Amino acid sequence: MKKLMIMIALSSIPFSVSSAEMTMKEDHAIQGKIFAVKTAKKYSSVEGCAKIASAKSKVAGFTFDRKSQKCTLFKKVRNLKAKKGSVSGTK
Repeated sequence: MKKLMIMIALSSIPFSVSSAEMTMKEDHAIQGKIFAVKTAKKYSSVEGCAKIASAKSKVAGFTFDRKSQKCTLFKKVRNLKAKKGSVSGTK
C-alpha cells in the first residue's frame, strides 16, 4: 500500500518533457558554434526544429530558415542578428 501511495504521488507531479524552455524570437538568426544542420522533412518546420533542439542536451539554440526550410542547431550562442524569414530559439 505504501509503494502504491508513493507511485501515485510521484505520477501526479507535473513535469516537462524538455528540461529547458525555449525563448523564441521571430525574424532573428543565431550566430554561434554550429552543432548540426537538419534538412529532413521532419525538421522542416519551426515546431520540428524546436523539438529536436529541446531534445539535445548539448544544443543551446536553433535557427529555422523558412525560405530554405533548414534547421540549424547551435551548441554555443554568441548573439542574435536580425534576419527576415528566420525564427530562432534559445534555452
